[in-house]
Amino acid sequence: MKKNILIAFLFLTNFTFAQECFTFDTRLLDCLDKWVILPPDEEDIFTYGYVFLDEDFNLTFQKEGIFAIEGNCNLVLTKSKKVVRTKITPSKTLVAVILEDKFSKFNISEMPKRVKKTKENAETYFYLGYIYNEWGENNKALFMLMNAKELNPKIAGLEREMAFTYNSLGRYEDAIEILQPLLEHNPKDAYLYRELIFAFTKMGKLRDAVYNLKYSILLCKDIKYHGEDCLYVLRLAFDENDQKTFTQYLRKTKNWNKDNPKALELIKVMEIEMKKRQ
Repeated sequence: MKKNILIAFLFLTNFTFAQECFTFDTRLLDCLDKWVILPPDEEDIFTYGYVFLDEDFNLTFQKEGIFAIEGNCNLVLTKSKKVVRTKITPSKTLVAVILEDKFSKFNISEMPKRVKKTKENAETYFYLGYIYNEWGENNKALFMLMNAKELNPKIAGLEREMAFTYNSLGRYEDAIEILQPLLEHNPKDAYLYRELIFAFTKMGKLRDAVYNLKYSILLCKDIKYHGEDCLYVLRLAFDENDQKTFTQYLRKTKNWNKDNPKALELIKVMEIEMKKRQ
């Protein structure tokens, strides 16, 4: 026990010392086209590398090497012998950005070999919008998507991603304005129905939500959103104390969520309460 406490103390002490050399205050999401240092591992070894968009537009970390710190911010570097790339997924990890005046310490240049600087074009803006949405940064996502639209309004998937972004920002009317024309051309697209039903229920438009739910179940072979769609409708019927609609969709919602324990628990709570209201 004492040994573990000592190790933890030494780790925190060393990390605090490292913070005197580098500032760990930036998310990887905000480090595109930058050299960064990851927090140390349990042995107080730091990994450093470069953040960029790969050929598939994934936010990616390319490891350049590792290092330890010895007194007065002296670095003991070990360069990687092979290229190791990792897709960056959303996290709360804070990293330190390596500023240009520190490049010589790491023996690095502006960017690694075989990595190209991110181009400012419609496709890049579109995928950055998608990435920002993944991280829950919906305002930044919308900014990127609007830039993409300005450069190429016909880029594949742009309108779908904008509709999702508007829904995430609570701008349901804007989402509906995009989704309804999309569904006219894609009447069997389960994802579009999911977003539209979500928007209508958030606006309290139960009849419109029910109408689209019926067509989603009738037309879409992709059934993975049916449980979610039914739950949106059932929840609004519950909130509005619409006994008829609640009863009509209760069994359907249970059936489509039979493998979702949390949803079934919520349905049961609503069902018991609705019986009390009768």
